[in-house]
Amino acid sequence: MAIFESLNLNKLSAVEQEIYRFIVNNLEKIPYMRVRDIATDAHVSSTSVFRFIQKVGFESFPEFRFYIKNHLEKAHYETDDKQLMLEERINQLNMTIFHPDIEYQIKKMAKTLRQADFILFMGMGASGALAQYVARKLANIGYFCISLDELTYPIRSFLRPDQKNALVFLSVSGETKELIEVISGLAHADSVHKYCITAHKESSLAQLCDYSIDYAIKEERKDIFLDLTSQLPSMAILETLIGYLEDE
Repeated sequence: MAIFESLNLNKLSAVEQEIYRFIVNNLEKIPYMRVRDIATDAHVSSTSVFRFIQKVGFESFPEFRFYIKNHLEKAHYETDDKQLMLEERINQLNMTIFHPDIEYQIKKMAKTLRQADFILFMGMGASGALAQYVARKLANIGYFCISLDELTYPIRSFLRPDQKNALVFLSVSGETKELIEVISGLAHADSVHKYCITAHKESSLAQLCDYSIDYAIKEERKDIFLDLTSQLPSMAILETLIGYLEDE
C-alpha cells in the first residue's frame, strides 16, 4: 500500500520534490507534525505543503496524517507468518505473469543484441545489480557489453555513430527518473536501439523505448519508498535472453 504509487515523480516541481523527500524520510514524525512544521523543516511554504497533500489524493492534512499513522501502525504489527518458502516462490514464477508471446519477445531482443557492436545495460538499485550481472555474463561469452548504475556518466562517449548500439534499461516501475532522463537525451540517436524490461508496459520508460518486455508482479515496499519487489521475473527473462545469445 504505497501512498505515492500513482504519483509521477517526474512531473513534480522542485518545491514538490523537496516536500516529497522530507515526508518519505520522516514518516515516523509526520503523525505528530503540523503543516507549518513540515513547511519549516522542508524550507517551503505552508500553502505548498497543503497543495502537495491534495495532489497525492487527500482532501485535508488531518486525513493525510491519519493515513500515515495507520500505515505505520500496520507495518509495525505485521509479522512474518506469511513468509514464502522456496517452493512457493518458485511456484509463483509461472507463465501467467508473462505476456503470451514472451518467448518471441525475448528472441526478438536477442536477435538485435546479437547484431550489436556495443551493448549497455542500465538500472538503479536492485535493477542495477541485475544489469551488472547480465553484462558480466554476456561479456564472458564474447559480447562487448557493460553495465552502468552511475546514470550521470556521459554514455554518448560509448555510442559511436559508425557502430550498432543497443541499450537495455531495467526498471520495475518504468518510472525511474534518472533512466528517463538518459533515454530522453538519446531521442535523436539513430544508431541506438533502446529496450526495456519492466513490470509496467504503459510506463514512461516503455513508451520511450523502441521495444519493451513486460511482466506482472506485485510491488512490495517498506515504509512506502523502499522497494522490496521480487526481481525473479526479470531474472528469468534475462537468463533466457542470455541462453539465446550463448547458443549462437
